[in-house]
Amino acid sequence: MQAEEKEEDLIGAIEVELSSIETCLMDKDALFEALMLVDLMERLGIQRYFEHQIQRILRTTYMQWDDKYGLNDAKATVLAFRLLRLHGHQVSAGVLMAFEDGTKSFYDCFSVDSPPNISAMLNLYRCSQTGFPSESKIMGEAQKFARSQLLHVVSEGNPTLLQTNNLMIEVEFALELPRRCLPPRLESRSVIRQLWPGNKSTRKYLKLAKLDLQKLQKLYQQELEELERWWQQFGLDEVQRARKRLGQCYFVMAPNIYEAQFSSFRLAYTKGALLIIILDDLFDDKSYDLQELQQFNETFRRWDSSLINDLPQHKLLFKAIDDTYLEMAAEANRVQGRDILPIFKHLWAESAASFLKEAEWIHSEHIPTYEEYMQCAIVSNSVKIITWTSAFLMGEKITDEMLGHIGPDSRFTYLVGVVGRLSNDLIACPRELEEGKLATGVSCYMRDHPGCTQDEATVALTDLIEVACQELEWELYRSRAQVPEFCSRAILGNARSARLLYKRMDGLTNSDEEFMKLFQDFMFDPLE
Repeated sequence: MQAEEKEEDLIGAIEVELSSIETCLMDKDALFEALMLVDLMERLGIQRYFEHQIQRILRTTYMQWDDKYGLNDAKATVLAFRLLRLHGHQVSAGVLMAFEDGTKSFYDCFSVDSPPNISAMLNLYRCSQTGFPSESKIMGEAQKFARSQLLHVVSEGNPTLLQTNNLMIEVEFALELPRRCLPPRLESRSVIRQLWPGNKSTRKYLKLAKLDLQKLQKLYQQELEELERWWQQFGLDEVQRARKRLGQCYFVMAPNIYEAQFSSFRLAYTKGALLIIILDDLFDDKSYDLQELQQFNETFRRWDSSLINDLPQHKLLFKAIDDTYLEMAAEANRVQGRDILPIFKHLWAESAASFLKEAEWIHSEHIPTYEEYMQCAIVSNSVKIITWTSAFLMGEKITDEMLGHIGPDSRFTYLVGVVGRLSNDLIACPRELEEGKLATGVSCYMRDHPGCTQDEATVALTDLIEVACQELEWELYRSRAQVPEFCSRAILGNARSARLLYKRMDGLTNSDEEFMKLFQDFMFDPLE
């Protein structure tokens, strides 16, 4: 009870401070201070407590925004641009042209010769990561410039400049984990460690964020225990070669959709991810012939377990899927006011069919065209099924209009699938080739481009990931008016986590030491 009272006191004190700042927003310095607080609250993950105050600050900022010059100050403009864009305001990257117009360059407006200027360079770097496809030139130039300057200050700059507010931690974190592979809750923990215990102006924000993280960490541990009981209930350890990646699967989404009210979503997402991994492994298992795999696929198409009475491993998994999704559908039906089970069954049948297609390629040692491969791989990547059998449990009705924007068959979900699949392929390709999986994004791209080396194909697919990420920024922006923020964030979380998981290794396949450190820190380590 004492922790709750402290939390309420902190929220009240921050509300008073924000109200005081709001009365002075026509002053340029006061507006910049307010924007820095909004940025701090969002990076700490406590913005949900102050949504109305944040919106009022951003509306006032937008009223002062000039299409050509932003806020007429380089530091304030790049910070305001990012916040306004991420909140759905119409701002153009053309304002950055004012800093790069032939008579002057980014070098004239940004430097790394003082702690405030290093922070401004960080804001330029973060701003450059919110570009749309049509803005790739100017945003790319800004990102290249800012990244090179930040790398320089870390490796060769004056170390005393980075001691203020532990800037070294912030710069290294930003360079290591750009926005497109950064689940928000991981940043919150880093910011608290960087700034703790804070100064007079930031201490209450840090205290609130720390209490918030501690409270939610206990909930996450309870959810993990519930998932362990679910796994044991269905005896999934009895499935040969079943990979029990319970912690890894939970970690894919929890740092993205971290609020307490989305517990059902996190549990459903993790269960779906665990089941789809086992399903994928059964279809990859060469000890089963194609006829048996086709029989298994038919089980999902007709939703009839009697077809696999002679395949006990497969029947055990199918029962776990059937029972789990009957329960999930009952909960989803109450929220959505309609029968969701047919959607769930369709997505599972679609996934099984994609796994069968890939199994046929393995058995025949066939390498399809890149286009044919991606048509199948976007489904077998499982973004559609895992996310959309969970999103209906987020507590809000999902209309057909919303589904048109971000649903299973939308461009939004497709692009997330591209990012996830290609990110996986770039890392897993050598391992999968050893396992006899000749059809990967890399090999299929090389098939379509005779003479292309594996390194060249890797570069090309990396570029395709970046293009998909830019298009995702646009799809996220244009869907804001029709789709709840948390819903699009859930879909986007798959792309962010894919970039994080596959940054060095296949985090769902290997016990990557760095990945497990992140998981341990997020789930169990206290914030000292």
